Amino acid sequence: MPKCPLSPKAGLDIGHKYIEVETMSRKAVVIGSGIGGCAVASLLAKSGCEVTLLEAHSFPGGRCASMEKQGFHYDFGVHMFSRGDRGPHGEVNRRLGGDLKWITRDPACRVMGRVEFDFPLDIKPLMHQVNLARNLGVRAKSYVGSFRLFRSLLKGDDVEVNDQVCLQDYVSRFTDDEMIHLFINCLSQLFFALSYKETSAGEFIWCSSRMFNEACFGYPVGGSGEIPKSFLRGLEAFGGKAHFSAPVVRIRIENGSVKGVETASGYYPADIVISNCGILRTIDLAGREHFPEDYVRKAEQYRYSNSYVTVKYALERRVVLYPVVFYMPHLPAEEVFRYVEEETVPEDPYLFMPVPANHDPDLAPDGKQLVIVGAPAPPGASGDLCAAILDRVHDKVCELYPDLEAAVLWQSRSTCNDAAELTGHHAGEAIGLAQTPGQAGRLRPELATPVTGLWLVGADVGARGIGTEMAAASALRLADILK
Repeated sequence: MPKCPLSPKAGLDIGHKYIEVETMSRKAVVIGSGIGGCAVASLLAKSGCEVTLLEAHSFPGGRCASMEKQGFHYDFGVHMFSRGDRGPHGEVNRRLGGDLKWITRDPACRVMGRVEFDFPLDIKPLMHQVNLARNLGVRAKSYVGSFRLFRSLLKGDDVEVNDQVCLQDYVSRFTDDEMIHLFINCLSQLFFALSYKETSAGEFIWCSSRMFNEACFGYPVGGSGEIPKSFLRGLEAFGGKAHFSAPVVRIRIENGSVKGVETASGYYPADIVISNCGILRTIDLAGREHFPEDYVRKAEQYRYSNSYVTVKYALERRVVLYPVVFYMPHLPAEEVFRYVEEETVPEDPYLFMPVPANHDPDLAPDGKQLVIVGAPAPPGASGDLCAAILDRVHDKVCELYPDLEAAVLWQSRSTCNDAAELTGHHAGEAIGLAQTPGQAGRLRPELATPVTGLWLVGADVGARGIGTEMAAASALRLADILK
């Protein structure tokens, strides 16, 4: 595919005479300002494309959006970033010459619940792995198998060989230790919004090796919403335009090729259309008649991740001392996420609790604290079920921190319906397309669609990683193809 010209002029060498001629920069329209959309829009603008980004909401970010209330700046989702500045967010920022900054803490988090200990930022040293095994309560007879598992995850070998292997089965090759299985199951839910009975072992190996070797687990200055905002500043700096409150009603296709994008307020002609809306929504916007039947059928059969329900607490004083709390329930590994499968309320909920104000104090007014708590929920769970799960989450948080309830200035809850409204995905899933055996690595949907000039970007397509990092990696790959 030809490159976007870097300037509006190019030269033709005719004989011995060089003639300067006018050329037209290719026009690209990007649908959706999630991480993938913001990143690819800004990168293409830098390469010389004429880029327009269209966002249905009045604010950017998709699942990575942030909000403000009474001086508290809080994330819509429950975010920490496994690779921080060393991952794809950092790479996009460097390519754009951006100003995104990161904060790491060591210890990285506090493990609570079944066991309690500080989890170090760097577990590469052997002594740190020994301490991890001890802190987890691993049986002495399981040490050898546990260390072999740790080393395999750090080395990151045989990823593709294990893409179609279930993570539970992979762990069982090394050990049957209950605490190792519980820990890996909870970590799988944190990474992929899936239990380890559902996750691709290859994807887990790939993500674990990078997270633990890079030891850059962190959080951006300004909150998670600063990531898309920083990318959009790059888009503007390179001449691109972003339009908000501009929901797309149709992607126009003629003779198998993309022609442009229609919104309620106008039409945007384009040589390239990039959709950050997910594969099914993109097919519907373009019209199913423009795609091969087997492509549509396969898109309808993809499986999606679990949802997450969240509580954001604005506290009048500092209550939680740790940067992150990772709560492992007092349940057997096999039972921890059965409530998701059975669409019921958890007996003892797994919790992931980032404390953004312990990373960046400016996210809360002086002396106050912002705490965000999330737990998995069945995709598409009803409002009543989400409310019941959140009630159980709140009770557990107050059990862990008895002083918290009296310190609450306000709290805000997010359910599956809220996520669906934000993303346009009807089930309100936390990640998007599930990273299961058969849907990981090369088996994920491609960036290109069967329609000429129509591309996909985001966490559903063309990359590996955890959540928004996968979306940024998708954008990097697509920008390299199109630049």
